Formats: sequence, C-alpha cells, structure tokens
Amino acid sequence: MTPTPEVMKAIETAIQIEQDGLAFYAEAARQVDDPNGKRMFQSLAKDEAAHLQLFEDAREQLLSGGTWPSPEQIAAASPGEFGRLSQPSPPIFPTGDEVRKTDVPERQLTALQRGIQAEEDSIAFYSEQMEQTADPEGKAMYAYLIEQEQGHRVVLQGEYDYLTNTGFWFDFREFDLEATG
Repeated sequence: MTPTPEVMKAIETAIQIEQDGLAFYAEAARQVDDPNGKRMFQSLAKDEAAHLQLFEDAREQLLSGGTWPSPEQIAAASPGEFGRLSQPSPPIFPTGDEVRKTDVPERQLTALQRGIQAEEDSIAFYSEQMEQTADPEGKAMYAYLIEQEQGHRVVLQGEYDYLTNTGFWFDFREFDLEATG
C-alpha cells in the first residue's frame, strides 16, 4: 500500500510535535531548580525522544514498504512505564526538607501549564489521526501514543496541583470538607 499524502502529512506533523515536545521538556529540565521537577521533565523528554523515533521509523516504513510499524515494533520503541522513569511520588508524611514549598518558581508552574496544554493538543491530534486511519496497525500506533500522552498529562497535572496546593493530587481530592451523612 502506498501511503496517501494525508497520512504522510500527519506523520510529518507528529514528528514536529514530538521534536517540539522533546525540546520543550529538555529546556524545562534545564530551567527548573527543584531536583524532582528536573527529573520529571527529563523523563518526559526521554519519552518524547522515543515517540519521535517511533514516528521517524513509521515514516521510513511507510515510504519504503507502505506498512505501519507492527505492535511488536511499537512495544520495542516504548520508553517504559512513566512511573518507573520519573520521580518518586511525594511522601505520604513529608517532613523537614520534603515539606511542600510555598515559593514554587513561576517558571516551573508556567512550564507545567504549557506542558499540560501541549499534551492535550497532542492527544487531540493523535485521536483525530487514529479515527482517520483505516489500517489496524496505524490505529494501534496512534492508540499507544494517545495512552502515553494521557499519562504525561496526568503526571504534569498532578505535579501542578501538588505544587499549587489546590487540594487535588493526580485529579483526586486530597481531603473532603463536605459532611457525609
């Protein structure tokens, strides 16, 4: 099968998205002073580099043989579970230096907000491409990337909520002031 111009344009757009994500997270890691934030952004950059390689390989395969990467190739390109690569979860009972800081640098919060929006945009783009792709292996690749980007978004949102003391941590209310009855 010869890939359509629309398929190749989508692959090129995805490559650009992943290049931008890699550059953004690498720069955020350089700018953040907090060691946990730095590790989180470095891990996200590593994930984006793996996604970029996956799309570059997909482009190569589509151009040379007209096929999408197989599920085995997608699994082999996986950077792994985000949780294993990222910073440890905040301690349940933080003490001393582990206590939540109230003076989180604005650039760290801005980077988190920009990262959340970028992940949401990536999810929307990959979802649209998955719907438009008839090939089952193409759909599988996009589904994998949607799942990866959703995981990134959850981690970024959890970090943002934690640092801003919103009362939520990873979209779960930390405590409830409502009486149950």
